[in-house]
Amino acid sequence: MAYSHGDFSKKLQLSDNLDTLDSIMSGINMLGEELEETTIKRDFFNSAFHSITDSLVVIDNAGVIIDFNESFSILLENKREEIAGQNITKFLKFNSLSKTIQKLNKDMKAIDFESEVTNAHNKKIMVECHVSVIDNNKCQSLVKIHDLTYKIQQEAGRIATIIKTQEEERNRVASDLHDSIGQQISALKFYFDSIQKQKDDKLRTALLKKTEALIDNVSDEIRNICFQLMPRSVEKFGLGQSIKQLADLIHFSTGIKFDVKLNEGDGKIDPNVSMSIYRIIQEFVNNSIKHSKCKNIVIDLNIKPKALSLLMTDDGIGFNNTPTARRGNGLDNINLRVKYLQGELEFNTEKNNGVMFNILIPL
Repeated sequence: MAYSHGDFSKKLQLSDNLDTLDSIMSGINMLGEELEETTIKRDFFNSAFHSITDSLVVIDNAGVIIDFNESFSILLENKREEIAGQNITKFLKFNSLSKTIQKLNKDMKAIDFESEVTNAHNKKIMVECHVSVIDNNKCQSLVKIHDLTYKIQQEAGRIATIIKTQEEERNRVASDLHDSIGQQISALKFYFDSIQKQKDDKLRTALLKKTEALIDNVSDEIRNICFQLMPRSVEKFGLGQSIKQLADLIHFSTGIKFDVKLNEGDGKIDPNVSMSIYRIIQEFVNNSIKHSKCKNIVIDLNIKPKALSLLMTDDGIGFNNTPTARRGNGLDNINLRVKYLQGELEFNTEKNNGVMFNILIPL
C-alpha cells in the first residue's frame, strides 16, 4: 500500500520458510530500494532546480515550455499554470527560435545572447540568455535567463558618477577662471590703462614691473589649470616623473612635504593605466589638501610585470569610516577608477590618525 503512495522506505517482511513467495518479496524490496534512491535523487534535483536564482526553462524543438523553475515565474510575475505549455517566444524575444534550435542540434554547442523578457505587466526586462541541448533524443533544450536589471542599474550609477565628476570638474575650472584669472585680467587692464595715462617715468616703470609680475602669475595659474585637466607630462615624461612634478608643485604652493617612492621596473605600462593612476594620485592629493590639514603625504608606487601597487598615506585628521558617516566624492572617484582598471582598493582611516589607501592593479 505504501508503494502506491510513493513511499518506498517500507520493507516487506519475509517468512522463515524462504520460499518462492519470499523470493518475490525480496525482489520487491530490492526494487523499492532502487526506487527510493531514484526518488531522493529526483527530489534533490527538483530542489536545486527551483532554488537557482536565474530562470531555468526546458523547451522542446518548437519552443514549447516543458518545465521551468520558480525564478522564471517570479521574473514574469505570472502563475505557473499561465506559463506551462506556452511557447517561450510569448515571453522571451528570439530573433529566430527555429534557427537557434537547428544550430543547437547541429553543432551541439551552447548559444549566448542578450534579449528581453516581457512580464505580466507588459514591462520589458533586459536579460542574458544561455541555451544548450540537454536531451538530444527527446529534442529538449535548457534556456538559462539572467536578469540584467541590477547590472544595468550599477552601470547607470557609474555613468551618473562619471558625469557628476566631470560636471564638478567643469565647475571647478570655471570657478578658477572666473575667480582667479578673471580678476587678474581685470587688474591687468587697469594697469595698462594706468601706464598709458601715467607721465611720470618712475611710476610708469613701477607699473610695468607690476604688470609683468601679474602676467607671470596669470601664466602660472593657466599652467596649473591645464596641469590639472590634462597632465601632458604623463605622456611625455612618464608616470613617475609626472608624480614628482605634481609633488613639487603642491609642496611649492602649500608647504606640504612629500615622500615619493618609485619602483617602476621597465616602466612600460598602458598609457590609459598611467593616466588613471595619475588621476587617482591627483584625487588623493587634492582631498588631502582640502580636508585633511596634513603636513606630510607619502606616495609609494611599485610596478611589476603582472601588477601595479600604489600606497598613499597622509598624516591629517582622517574621517569617521562608518556605514552612516557622510563621505565626499573623492573616495567614490578613486574607487570608480580602481574598478575601471579591475583593481582592488583597501583604505583605512581613523579620526585624527590620517588616511591610508592601498591599491592593487593587474597589468
